[in-house]
Amino acid sequence: MEQEGNKALSDKILDYINSRKEDRLEKFDKETEKGIKAAKAEEVAAYEQQRFELRVAEEARFKENVWLDDAAGRAKQLQLVTHALKFTHSDAKGTSIFADQYTGERSFIGSHSIESPAIDIVGNAAALDVGKLLMLEDHSSKLLVHYIQQEDMSPFQLFAATQEQLTQWLEGFKLAVTAKDPSSNKLAKQLYWPLQEGGYHILMPLFATSLTHDIYDRIQTARFSEEQKAARDARRNEKVSDIHTVEFPDIAVQAFGGTKPQNISQLNSTRGGRAYLLSSAPPTWESQEQPPLKVTSIFRGPFSRKVYPQILGLKKFLVTKLNDRSTWKVRNERAQRIDDIVDRLIGYAANVRNFPAGWSSHPECHLPEHQKLWLDPKRCRIDADFKDEFDKKEWQSKVAEDFSRFLNAELERNSEIATGDVEFVQWKVLTAQELRLVKDDVEGAFSG
Repeated sequence: MEQEGNKALSDKILDYINSRKEDRLEKFDKETEKGIKAAKAEEVAAYEQQRFELRVAEEARFKENVWLDDAAGRAKQLQLVTHALKFTHSDAKGTSIFADQYTGERSFIGSHSIESPAIDIVGNAAALDVGKLLMLEDHSSKLLVHYIQQEDMSPFQLFAATQEQLTQWLEGFKLAVTAKDPSSNKLAKQLYWPLQEGGYHILMPLFATSLTHDIYDRIQTARFSEEQKAARDARRNEKVSDIHTVEFPDIAVQAFGGTKPQNISQLNSTRGGRAYLLSSAPPTWESQEQPPLKVTSIFRGPFSRKVYPQILGLKKFLVTKLNDRSTWKVRNERAQRIDDIVDRLIGYAANVRNFPAGWSSHPECHLPEHQKLWLDPKRCRIDADFKDEFDKKEWQSKVAEDFSRFLNAELERNSEIATGDVEFVQWKVLTAQELRLVKDDVEGAFSG
């Protein structure tokens, strides 16, 4: 079985070399055609002979053992890595690391958490074809570079003229994955770690390009895959879907390499120079909701603070339209803004009604009786007199009047807007309608 895998990998090596040859000869032939068109008539024959000889030489370069000789010689110009230094600084010349065979415990998240990390290529872009060669894999997904690490040259056996040539290839290709004479650099991040016996260890944190690429792939899949698009469409249309939608909120994008991301690494070029950063911001502080104690009306503090942006927006809108004709568009916009404020009032009341029954009987609750009836309906379970007052439903009209006075006062404050009885009645009717719509919910709060 292992021999079959090696044979398949040898075939891939041959196919790769042939594809490189075809690409090069295709480019060569196009250059030749341009040269023939540009040459004088009497020079064409000599030019064609010259190009023919050059083409034969080009083909000879791609004979398997010749090309592999050249590739092994150029392997030292690049490194296959999982942790790369150039992401720290593009001019740093120190060592990068190839560490993709972690066998220890995975008790915390890091680059070692990935069982098959993506392998990056850094170094001279002219030797990139060598890196791609070493990334070829057999039927079991074992990479050619892993054969090199294990000093197993069986995939190359078919192409070597001698055992000595095979050994030279091994020594050459090993330079692409071996950190020979590891070194730091003045442009690298460095930590000097004190030792008990004196002196220091120098630690050089490296950018985990393999982990970055894994995160990038997962986020791209979550954002743009057809599967996730279908799942989000189902959610928007309230349809059933077997696929969970995946969201990555508040991500940031870090750029590497500017207009030439390939100068940093191969994977960085694949990502277009982008890397995603997951949010590590602390949770946003949200004050814990408390019953509206120590106030004489919810419209004089608790609720007014919650709708300040909406009130301000409504005032600005009305001021800008003060001298305009009362068109349907203007009236509709005003109605939507006021509906939004009323909706927030109903939502605020719903949250207050979640507090334990009887909170409005606290000595520090100074709300008027009709607001207590509206906001503490659960108290009806434990207070018969309170329930009798609630059932009269007079509180609905009084709450609507409170809201109307509140909204008129807010609109007139520091503004040239003038409101009066007409607006008062309009706000009151609108609010009373909403309060009647939620009457069943209020009653259910103490009957359920």
